Amino acid sequence: MIGGQSRSAFTLSPSQRVPFFAVEQRNLIDSVLSFGGQEHIPIGIEYIDKAALQQYFSVEFRERTVKEILDGITHPVGYRWSIRGPIVLVTHDGALLGKSNLLNTRIPEFRVGETSMHEASVALSRHLYFILSPNRGGIAGDAPGGNLSFLVGPFNLKNTTVRDILNEIVSQHSHGAWVVQQPPWTMGKDLGYGLWKVVEYDRRDAEYSRELQVRGLGLQSF
Repeated sequence: MIGGQSRSAFTLSPSQRVPFFAVEQRNLIDSVLSFGGQEHIPIGIEYIDKAALQQYFSVEFRERTVKEILDGITHPVGYRWSIRGPIVLVTHDGALLGKSNLLNTRIPEFRVGETSMHEASVALSRHLYFILSPNRGGIAGDAPGGNLSFLVGPFNLKNTTVRDILNEIVSQHSHGAWVVQQPPWTMGKDLGYGLWKVVEYDRRDAEYSRELQVRGLGLQSF
């Protein structure tokens, strides 16, 4: 059950033509999110590896379809994409399936009022935490405020996966995305610094990947 219906009438067609899109010396994460920001496409990136963060490239497209652009960005780095409702989901053949991936965890009830995308994301993190650690105490710390120009909710979702709740959060305005922050082989456990990061399309420099707290990939500074 979804208490808050999407505020966006966004419908994405792979054959939709885009007059122009270009990035210069950006990694996969920043390229995909730059395209999402330009075209107001909500995106979920459910797999990250070293190449996605440290392999830089430049591309330029004129009068090409959404499919051609997304193929051109994702395929050279070994990734693929699909459309799930209003969301473009970016993934990889190495993504873990079933219970070995916490994105597949079902939340019995996710209910929050109108709030920012970031605060809705923090609320989801808390729900997941208590499912994984039902006998532990509360979580200390303050939730980040987020951009109050893009309020989402209210949500009343029942028996819904973490992935699908994240999709609901970022798709209400088509003005945001979520990206996992953990290496693929660790997606079955919470490492304590956030399984994912919700980002708003508000960076002029388009370096969204700098907001991620990725550990365990042996990354140099990027």
